[in-house]
Amino acid sequence: MLHGELAMTGTGPAIMHAGGMPEAAASEQIETRFGQVTIHRHNPVIFPNGLLGMPDKNQFCLTDFPSERMGRFKLLQSLDDLAVGFITLPVEINNPIVAREDMEQAAQDLGLPLEHLLALFIVSVHRESGAAKLSVNARAPLLVHAQKRVATQYVFVNPKYEIRQPLSL
Repeated sequence: MLHGELAMTGTGPAIMHAGGMPEAAASEQIETRFGQVTIHRHNPVIFPNGLLGMPDKNQFCLTDFPSERMGRFKLLQSLDDLAVGFITLPVEINNPIVAREDMEQAAQDLGLPLEHLLALFIVSVHRESGAAKLSVNARAPLLVHAQKRVATQYVFVNPKYEIRQPLSL
């Protein structure tokens, strides 16, 4: 493991909070740059302010990643532009990436009850020495009110969280 790299343990799918994101009845298969996925247009996750650098992308769905090997990840697929999608890593409030007290403060800043918090980190894939390396944006996680399906990309002002935090699986 590299210096500063975080290890994610376990091999199963990501754990989502109980009572989290219910699936809509109507679904649709689409082809993404990651493969074919099922989306639910009738029950989107709304980002009222969009994502950083994409203020006009407001509606997304969170779906299973199309690769079993990547089962712990979820795909955040734009419903405004099907060419836009992000690999995300769902995490619990207690996680090795961001301190619990900082997650609690972020939720409080947003008026988001902890029991409805779904935290996601956007994952980037980088090529180094011919090998694929993963990192997450620990500085700007996506915080979702799982019951209301409203989300915000929250930016921590604390510089201890890296924009390219290495991740080891």
